[in-house]
Amino acid sequence: MASINLIVIVIKIFVIAMTHADDSLITPSDDTLKKKRGRPKCFDEQQVLEKAMLLFWEHGYEATSVSDLTQALELTAPSLYSSFGDKAGLFYKCIDYYLAHEACPIEAIFLEAKTAKVAFELYLYDNVQCLAQPDKPTGCMLVVATINCSDNAQQIQHNILEKRLKTKQRLLERLQQGVAEGDLAATAPVTEMADFYATVLQGLTMQARDGATVTQLHKVVEHAMRTWELFE
Repeated sequence: MASINLIVIVIKIFVIAMTHADDSLITPSDDTLKKKRGRPKCFDEQQVLEKAMLLFWEHGYEATSVSDLTQALELTAPSLYSSFGDKAGLFYKCIDYYLAHEACPIEAIFLEAKTAKVAFELYLYDNVQCLAQPDKPTGCMLVVATINCSDNAQQIQHNILEKRLKTKQRLLERLQQGVAEGDLAATAPVTEMADFYATVLQGLTMQARDGATVTQLHKVVEHAMRTWELFE
């Protein structure tokens, strides 16, 4: 009888042990869960994007190295890659940040202006203020950040070109709206006008980059708007 009781006790101990073993296999530990979730970010992403944007804006995409970024952002290279993928991924996020916080608000201006001419005049003058800020890099980031890129950055250049073309398309659409609303002649060469003022915008960027003052840039805008009459 004693031997039977001993066998029963051994069986119970075995069953209990196997049950706990199954639980440990099925239920992940707290440490495992933490590892799966990954380490939380220990930096403010918006601040990081602003600092990185200023570097790319000032020095250009290719001239800004990963070493420059990690030093300025106070991040390790693994942290940068895990958060943004790679240098190109960070650059694209910086472009989005620039468009949201630094670029001239074209939609708001075009919606508020009563005529196409007023819309263009306000947009050009507002651009001057954005292009020649005393505490920021000069020029438009969409122009200067990829101006000297090599063939290795063709995809980057193409992406930024598409964004510039969207702005030019928006200029054309506002001119077409002016024709539809009667403040611009039906015979006005709106495509040529869009080409001309897009060229003026990029010219303002290069002049600002070369050190032109706000007063000088305002004079350029003034003469560009006098040209409006030549298209009517």
